Amino acid sequence: MIFYFHATVILSVLFSSIFVLRWRRGISVHFPIIFVFIPVINLGYLSVATATNVEQALLANGIEYLDGCFLELFFFLYVLNFCKLKLPKIITAILTAIGSFCLFVAINTGSNLLMYKSVELKQLDGVSYLVKEYGPVHTFYYVMIACYLIANLSLLIYSLTRKHTSKLNTILLLTVYLVIILAFLCGKAFHPAFELLPASYIFAQIIFLIIMKRFNLYDVSESAFSSLTENGSIGFASFDLKMRYLGCTEPALECIPELAELYIDQPLTAENDNFAQILECVDKIMISGDSSYFYVNKNDISYKITLSHLYIGNKRKGYQLRTEDNTLESKVMEALKLRERQKEMEAEILKLEKTAAESANEAKSSFLAQMSHEIRTPINAILGMNEMVLRESKEAEIKEYAENIKSSGRTLLSLINSILDFSKIEDGKMEIEPVSYDTALMIFDLENTIAERAKAKGLEFVIEADEELPSMLIGDDIRIKQVISNLLTNAVKYTEKGSVKLVIKKQSESDGMIMMSVEVTDTGIGIKEEDIGEMTESFKRLEMNRNRTIEGTGLGLSIVTGILNKMDSHLEVESVYGKGSTFGFVLPQKVEDNSPMGDYRERAHFHTKHMNEKEKFYAPNASILVVDDNSMNLKVAGKLLGLFGIKADMLSSGEEALKTLSEKQYDLVFLDHMMPEMDGIEVLREIKNRKLVSDDTVIIALTANAISGVRDMYLTEGFDDYLSKPIEVGNLEAVLRKYISSDKIYSDEETDRSIKSDMTCTGTDIDDAEEPEILEFPAGGGDDENFYDDDSFSSKELEQIKKLCSQMNMEKAMTYCMDSRSFWYEMLHSYIDDDKTEVLIQAFNNQDIKTYGINAHSIKSSSKTIGAIRLSEIAAEMEAAANVSDVQYISIHHAAFIHEYNELIEEIRQIVKIDIK
Repeated sequence: MIFYFHATVILSVLFSSIFVLRWRRGISVHFPIIFVFIPVINLGYLSVATATNVEQALLANGIEYLDGCFLELFFFLYVLNFCKLKLPKIITAILTAIGSFCLFVAINTGSNLLMYKSVELKQLDGVSYLVKEYGPVHTFYYVMIACYLIANLSLLIYSLTRKHTSKLNTILLLTVYLVIILAFLCGKAFHPAFELLPASYIFAQIIFLIIMKRFNLYDVSESAFSSLTENGSIGFASFDLKMRYLGCTEPALECIPELAELYIDQPLTAENDNFAQILECVDKIMISGDSSYFYVNKNDISYKITLSHLYIGNKRKGYQLRTEDNTLESKVMEALKLRERQKEMEAEILKLEKTAAESANEAKSSFLAQMSHEIRTPINAILGMNEMVLRESKEAEIKEYAENIKSSGRTLLSLINSILDFSKIEDGKMEIEPVSYDTALMIFDLENTIAERAKAKGLEFVIEADEELPSMLIGDDIRIKQVISNLLTNAVKYTEKGSVKLVIKKQSESDGMIMMSVEVTDTGIGIKEEDIGEMTESFKRLEMNRNRTIEGTGLGLSIVTGILNKMDSHLEVESVYGKGSTFGFVLPQKVEDNSPMGDYRERAHFHTKHMNEKEKFYAPNASILVVDDNSMNLKVAGKLLGLFGIKADMLSSGEEALKTLSEKQYDLVFLDHMMPEMDGIEVLREIKNRKLVSDDTVIIALTANAISGVRDMYLTEGFDDYLSKPIEVGNLEAVLRKYISSDKIYSDEETDRSIKSDMTCTGTDIDDAEEPEILEFPAGGGDDENFYDDDSFSSKELEQIKKLCSQMNMEKAMTYCMDSRSFWYEMLHSYIDDDKTEVLIQAFNNQDIKTYGINAHSIKSSSKTIGAIRLSEIAAEMEAAANVSDVQYISIHHAAFIHEYNELIEEIRQIVKIDIK
């Protein structure tokens, strides 16, 4: 039994140590005193149990009286504090004095008879205990304990009725107190030397430690409450991690009066709108980690309610709710919203007006474009028939008439082309397509275009071209020539004597870009200063009476400014009325070859001579392999290579390529980059590792990603060069000329002989083959379908294709399909057969981003080949997202992508049914 008393001392000291380690400022001061007294009291019980004489036992017994004299007092004071009640200091002082008196008497009981009348020390089972006859002070001591008992029980029962005290903590405290009372009453019922009170104090320590853990939350709440009560407009409430209510301030009740119905530790439920919104904010906080808020209106006051995490130190322990008057801000926001709505309405009105104007303008442009197309057909027929008259007629008078027809027809065709260009600009369909071009050749073409016109009017035509201009630039040389040609044509038109001068020079250069300055100066009629702002208006010509004999539509400068705007430039005009004008612009261009152009005429003549030398290219003995998973790309490559007499081997996967290369050697291998299973780079690495090709074999990357820096990337990976898709004949020929050995390329004479040999072998009469085809036009013109050869489109057919598929860009399609109608239709059939819808959907559902990107890449390339530019661009965006694993972008746009793709396939199914010819 003595072990029991030792254990109670050790455990009480242990729990007191835990308390000291976890104690912090802010916890009620009564807690530390209680935790200090309990080990001392238990030590007193142990000392009595081990005493050897009455004096020792009485001294130790006096220590035991700390429980009734002070432990009960501090427990009473703590319960008062727990119930948020205060005791006057004078009463606290009196109770402390009474306890001190009783303790003094108990410790000195050996020298007086106030506490005990008689005392005897006995032992049982090795444990000492006192047999006492109580004196008058002890009777008073019991009365004091009874008063504390009644007071503490009353306070705890009272706290159960209060909403702002914790029911759980109240029940725990009540349990502790009842256990101590039970231990006091039944202390020696089992054995005269056995005491239950030390064990009950250990139980009290455990419960107090549990309560103290929860006090951290209450104290944080209280601290927040006290700091916020200084600002009457701010309310505060707090909850633990399980959304159990911890308390609130009065301003919070004004905003959310339902909080008054909660008691401490009551879990919050969505029993009303405010509580439901609070719980929704908590859900958002758990997902995002940031604070969340909502608004409440009470008594014409707008409140902003913000939920955020509640921290103790660095640990998240719950949630805090903050309420603040948001009325002023709300009114400001309401005013701003009203203003925004007004702006939106104004914008909508402007949008409707703009839409109406655009619709009218679009109708006008559509009419002009359609009319122009319809006029071009008979004009081309007239010019074609007139050309035959010029060739076949022997009569001078007839030839003179025909020359007049030719001149007038070309003028009319030029006007129609201007209207078509203007229509494209108005519709936003004018596209700038940067390509690599020779600077000298562009200038030389301009000279050839304008020189004869200037000469016919007796004008001097001067070109000053900066010889330091880079020899090769990247830009849309077709549109640049169109702009400069329009300016030169106008200069010649409006100049009766003097000169027209074109100046092209490099203004500045940096980071692979130059600013190319272009100026056209004439000594013509000039422009009045007040008319300069009006000269770019569509269909408007200045000084009609004076210029009525000058042909034109009034669209030239409108087209020039439209194209320059597309190329990030603008037109500048300087003019002196009656003396002449200068039109100029500065154009940014990328540099491809920075070597100086030199004399443009010499370079142009050299280029022409060089082109004539390599005019025919024929290499039927070249051994070439093309690897591409897209069947359409394989067909295009096969057709284009066939133009040079080459019959290439076609494979659709990297595995097949590796197997074939292990069995056969090739001069040239075209290897697609984006392929499933093994992409082109992986195949190339395997070829190198297994040494499947000789050092003489050239491997070219095929890619639809013709972006800046891609060449360096492929060269770094080990490719010899790259070719962009869709493949263009000129680019393909350049690659073939560069890499096929000269012994496999036929000379012009050998080419002619080989072609004739091929034609003879196929039964074709050589003389017939060289006889030019004679087009016979029916009298009266007939239907326009008959004006085309068997492999070109009629205007009616183009119109039907446009109606069935508005996104189809036939100019692009013909660029990539060798200007062949039949081959384009063949590509359409292949496009339908290669439907990748199921593969895309499966890859999307399986989150197989790599496969998704490869198939998007394939759709990008094949769509561009047939002229479906819009879908090609959408596929390019999906491919780009797949390349960086942007799953969110793919998820958002997948359905629209599939819809566009399926819609295009259905439109193509309708197109292939066309059988006009």
